[in-house]
Amino acid sequence: MSINVKTSAEIAIMAEGGKRLIEIFKAIKQHIVPGTILKGLDDIANQVAEQQGGRPSFLGYRGYPAAICTSVNHGIVHCIPDNYQLKSGDVISVDCGLFYQGFHTDAAVTWIVGEDVHHYKSLLDNTYRALLAGVNAVHAGVKVGEISSAIATTLQSAQLTIMKQFVGHGVGRDLHEDPVVPNFVGHDKNTVLPSGSVIAIEPIAGLGQEEYETISDHWSTYASDHHPVAHFEMTVVVTPNGPQILTPIDQVI
Repeated sequence: MSINVKTSAEIAIMAEGGKRLIEIFKAIKQHIVPGTILKGLDDIANQVAEQQGGRPSFLGYRGYPAAICTSVNHGIVHCIPDNYQLKSGDVISVDCGLFYQGFHTDAAVTWIVGEDVHHYKSLLDNTYRALLAGVNAVHAGVKVGEISSAIATTLQSAQLTIMKQFVGHGVGRDLHEDPVVPNFVGHDKNTVLPSGSVIAIEPIAGLGQEEYETISDHWSTYASDHHPVAHFEMTVVVTPNGPQILTPIDQVI
C-alpha cells in the first residue's frame, strides 16, 4: 500500500476544487422537490461542473455513464440517474466528484424530498452524525481503524445497519486511492495516516438488512429488503491539528 501525501500547494488546489464541488450540490439541492426527474439533476451537475472550471469525476469512470449517482429510497450507491420522478417523502442520496486542476474531490448528501411522510429524518441525522464522528477522529498518525470505529459505534448506537460492502477511500490525483476506509473496523485498520494524506469518509447505513443486489446496468445497487438507505461523504485532509474538510456538505444539508 502506498498513501499519496499531498503538498500544501496540492491541498490548496483540492480545497478550491472542494468549494466548487459544493456549488454543484447547491444547484442540485434547489431541485430536490417533487416532480424533478433524476436525469435533470444529472444535467445540472454537468452544467455547473463546466461553469466551475472542472469536470465530473464519475462521468466515464470505468464506463460510468453519468456525472452523479442518484440513489433513491432503497438505492444504496452507484445508481444511474434515469427518468424516475421524485415524490414527496422520497429519500435521495446524491454522490458527486469534481476533477479540478488535476485533483478529485468527492462528496455525498442525502435529502428528504418534500415532507418527511415516512419519518426518515432520524436515519439521515444519525448517518450524518456518524460521518462527523469519523471526521472528528482524524489527526496525523491516526489509524484507519480508529476512524472506522468512530463511525461504526455511532451507527450501531442508533441501531442502524452498516452497508459493509461500501467503503471510503483515499482521494487525490486518482478518484480512488489507498487506503480503504471502511465504516466498520476491518480493512486497513492498522494503516497509519500521515499529515497530508487525503481521504473520503462516507458512512452508508440503512433501516433494514445488509443484503443488496446490483441490477442489470451493473452499477446501481439496492437493498434487497427495500428498506431506505442514507449516505453522507466528505473529503478530508489529515493535519497535525485534526481534520481539514475540503467538501463542507454542512452548507447543503
